[in-house]
Amino acid sequence: MKSNSIPIIFFLLVFTLSSLTLAQPQIGNNTPGFITSTLDGKRVALKEYWEEKGTKVIILSFFATWCSPCIDDLKYLQKIQRLYEGKGLRVICVLTQDMAKENTVKDFMKKLGVSLPVLLDEYGIIGKRYQITALPANFLIDKEGILQATYFGYNETTKRHFEIDLKNQLSKDSEK
Repeated sequence: MKSNSIPIIFFLLVFTLSSLTLAQPQIGNNTPGFITSTLDGKRVALKEYWEEKGTKVIILSFFATWCSPCIDDLKYLQKIQRLYEGKGLRVICVLTQDMAKENTVKDFMKKLGVSLPVLLDEYGIIGKRYQITALPANFLIDKEGILQATYFGYNETTKRHFEIDLKNQLSKDSEK
């Protein structure tokens, strides 16, 4: 009987540990870091963005070129970036779940009038770390790398909650 329980205990331990590593980032916890490439082939770490002088809040936005709601979300985020840039906002896009080539993505962004930096999730690893289940997916991160809020999809209700959270975070940070 003891020999039969060892494989079961091992399975439960492995299952528990693997589910912990794949858990979605939790609000109030450190945001999963990563190193990847930009559209221009430059290697960057997410940490570099929140260490930039003047950055108070980061929006990490996951998108794909085939995602219709992502188009509206990217245009909206470009508008938000322009509106709050002088107040410390930094919007960063992550191309995930997409097989588009770099030049196609550059043309896609140019056609939309979006000049936000784009990071590549070539193998889907970043999306898995963030447990992306829907696109667009946006993560509000403070300058310490702490996740403050998450938003999945694009609609008026999501935008309203996002704007309230963003303004609160920017004003909260300016009080420090």
